Amino acid sequence: MKFYPLIITLIYILLSCAPAPKEVPVPLLEFKPGMIDKKLYKGKIKDGKHWKDSRGENIVILTQTGVYWSNVYDATRGAKIFAYHFIKAADNSFKEIGKISEVVEECAFEVKCDFFYNSLSITDLDGDGIAEVGFILYKGCKSEPGPEEKKLVFYEGKDLYTIKGTTSVIKGAEKLGGEKVVEKKFGEAPDAFLEFANKQWNKFGVSMAVK
Repeated sequence: MKFYPLIITLIYILLSCAPAPKEVPVPLLEFKPGMIDKKLYKGKIKDGKHWKDSRGENIVILTQTGVYWSNVYDATRGAKIFAYHFIKAADNSFKEIGKISEVVEECAFEVKCDFFYNSLSITDLDGDGIAEVGFILYKGCKSEPGPEEKKLVFYEGKDLYTIKGTTSVIKGAEKLGGEKVVEKKFGEAPDAFLEFANKQWNKFGVSMAVK
C-alpha cells in the first residue's frame, strides 16, 4: 500500500512529460480563381488557398461584394464578405463544406467590410493531418476615421475559434481602440492554436495612424 502514492506520482510525471503536438507543414498547391465555379460563391475573390490534407483536396476562398445600396430612399449602404471552404469530390468538382459571412447593413456613413490583406493562413499546428484555416477581418460604419471592429477566425473541421476586438489607431498623441477578447473555447484547444492566433492578431490592424 505504501508504494501507491509513489506509483501515482510517477504516472503523473510521465504524463506531464508527454510531448506537445508538433506542427506539420502544409504544402500549398497552385490556386487559381477559375478553379471554383462562379455560381458557388457571392462577390469577388480577394484571396484563396489550395492544399491537400487527410480529408482530400481543399480550397478556401475569401470574397467581397463591395459596397452596395441597402436602401436607396434612406441613402444607406452595405457590404458583405464571405469565406467559403470546398473539398474536391469524386467527380473532380469542388463541393462546399463550410461558409462564414460578415455584413454591414444600412450604413449612412463610410462602409468598411473587408479582410486584412495576406491574413489567410493554412496550418497544421497539432500535426493531426487536418489543416487549420485562419483569417482576420474588419468592418464598421463611421462618419470619421477611427477604430473598426476586428475579428480573427480560426477553425479546424467543425471546431471554430474567434478573437474579437477593435483595430488600434494613433490619432495625434492618443491611441484609440485596441480592445481584444479571446473566446473561451480556445482553452479547449492545443496551446499552439492560441499562440499562433495571438501572433496573427498582432500583425494586422495595429497602430494605423489617422488624421
